[in-house]
Amino acid sequence: MAGIRLDNLEETRRLGRWLADHLPGSGVRALLLRGPLGSGKTTLTSALVQALPGGDKAETASPSFTLCNHYPTTPAVLHCDLYRSVGGLPDEILDGLEDPAVLTVVEWAEYLSPADLPEEILDISLKACEKSRLLTLQAHGSSAAKLLCDLCAQWPEGDG
Repeated sequence: MAGIRLDNLEETRRLGRWLADHLPGSGVRALLLRGPLGSGKTTLTSALVQALPGGDKAETASPSFTLCNHYPTTPAVLHCDLYRSVGGLPDEILDGLEDPAVLTVVEWAEYLSPADLPEEILDISLKACEKSRLLTLQAHGSSAAKLLCDLCAQWPEGDG
């Protein structure tokens, strides 16, 4: 587990770009994002998507009402928002989590059953503070642990 502080919007975008540079080929299949409304989940996802190849063709937006957005990136990104999905998940979320060619980003991940998750995930909890955002990152799986270790080694605010 590690902690990171993001002091402004540009640092959130920088983290998204870092994830875009390091997630493809890492073996990590899903990002789970947790945090209250306004904590930066969609902003981080947007920065990640925009930095991936093909991201310039993606119109990233919160999938609060559609539940899932597909982005034409490499790798393909399935962006899901489970805020309104309490009690049942759309099949496309489970399909995305099972597809090794898709990076699935899930906002409000606390509504997912642990049984539905792939082995390699990075779980990020976001907390908005007065002048910053505090992130707690937890790796599940050896590939995710390596990714988190690399992030902490390269991110000056990481707690390691």
